[in-house]
Amino acid sequence: MEGARYLEDGRLTIFKRNGVFYARIRLSASRRYIWRSLKTTNEQTAVDLGRRLLFQLEQRTEQGLPPKSKSFAAVIEDYIRYRERDHRHGKTSPGMLRQIIRIAKFWREYAGHLAVEDIDDRVMREFIPWRRDYYANFKKLPKNAKRHPADRTIQYDMMIGKAIIRWAHEQGLRGRQTLPTVTFTPKKKRVRPAFELSELRMLWRVLCRRIQTTRDKRIRTSRDLFHLGTRNRERTSSGVEDNPKTSAA
Repeated sequence: MEGARYLEDGRLTIFKRNGVFYARIRLSASRRYIWRSLKTTNEQTAVDLGRRLLFQLEQRTEQGLPPKSKSFAAVIEDYIRYRERDHRHGKTSPGMLRQIIRIAKFWREYAGHLAVEDIDDRVMREFIPWRRDYYANFKKLPKNAKRHPADRTIQYDMMIGKAIIRWAHEQGLRGRQTLPTVTFTPKKKRVRPAFELSELRMLWRVLCRRIQTTRDKRIRTSRDLFHLGTRNRERTSSGVEDNPKTSAA
């Protein structure tokens, strides 16, 4: 190494390569060397930058963090690849994978520039109003998008975001940082509407067709009983009774 200088008890080595100074760092907790370009041609500046880099890396090691930070956007991409591999092994359903990819774009745009260890309760909490206003200024909404998302949609988006952070934590990318604990409880609940008359008629026709086409006598009998019970319940609820003469016949 050209012009090598050994500093900080040999933990920091400053040397020159092609006119530019580099740093070789050996952390106390590891036997591996870390190499970094200091991007300067001035020796004293290189020494100052090398010492600063050494102290920063030692501080990250004390916090249980890897030497190099990873952006949340890069973690999201790794998580998607992990879930795609699970999908190929039959552990993640196609619908779940589509939802993860869809929701990941919101988290990538919102906090992709941040380091993964910087995602805390404050960042998670501020995602809620950001998500509510995401489509507010869109002149044309994407397919199936809603300008004002439901509370349950935001709750699901929060759940996926926390799942990504928890996975990164398990990979050792967040060191000893605590996991976010913020939660979002929907205030408005959408109640699924009852069957409309047209839908009930369609269901009735399908039921009758399946009764006629089945070849299994046991299934035909059970469907006939279900059909008869459904018809009787409908007549009772509507106040219409069978004609006694017709019933007697």
